[in-house]
Amino acid sequence: MGSLFAVNPKRFAIAGGAGFLAVIALVAMLLLSGTAFAAFPLSGVGGFTISADKITGTGFKLYPAIGETEQRGAWGQAAVDLASANITNLVLTKNINTESALGAYGIKSIDVVVTGGNVSGQNLKLRVTGIQADSTSFAGLETQEHKTDNPLNVIDLSAPSLTLDKPSLNTHYMSAGSITIPSMKLKVIANMKDGSRVGDF
Repeated sequence: MGSLFAVNPKRFAIAGGAGFLAVIALVAMLLLSGTAFAAFPLSGVGGFTISADKITGTGFKLYPAIGETEQRGAWGQAAVDLASANITNLVLTKNINTESALGAYGIKSIDVVVTGGNVSGQNLKLRVTGIQADSTSFAGLETQEHKTDNPLNVIDLSAPSLTLDKPSLNTHYMSAGSITIPSMKLKVIANMKDGSRVGDF
């Protein structure tokens, strides 16, 4: 019987390699354009979307990571850490395909939507495969390359503070040491096969 911690090097290289290239492209676009941008939702990957009017944060760090997604056991992601964050008009959305379970009732998919006012959080950690924003600004941005055998440690970005205007993030993991969400609302919306939406209020 194999060890629980045994890793198939070939499978890891294939699964991680394609995703890692996507993360490097994400980082390159972030640096070269001044605007964080990656097209999503990403077909065959999954994710939930975090969007807002504005996100300001301190203690920003971005570095490559491998993590689980809805449709992939291991996939390249960008890890984003923030010591603190203020999010104006948060909208968190997850689309769930329900055709196999609820198709007989005419329901193609379900949107789970969480909204909040001016959200504040501490020690936020996210794993994303897409970031887009109308504009992005950093204070003291630093990008550092490292000599290492581990491709996940080859490059990282950091900045004391950042601001994202009209951001949208394709996210697979989020945690917060603490978070306050005023005026929080939860909506469950059914997307019908005929194009109508039920529960959209």
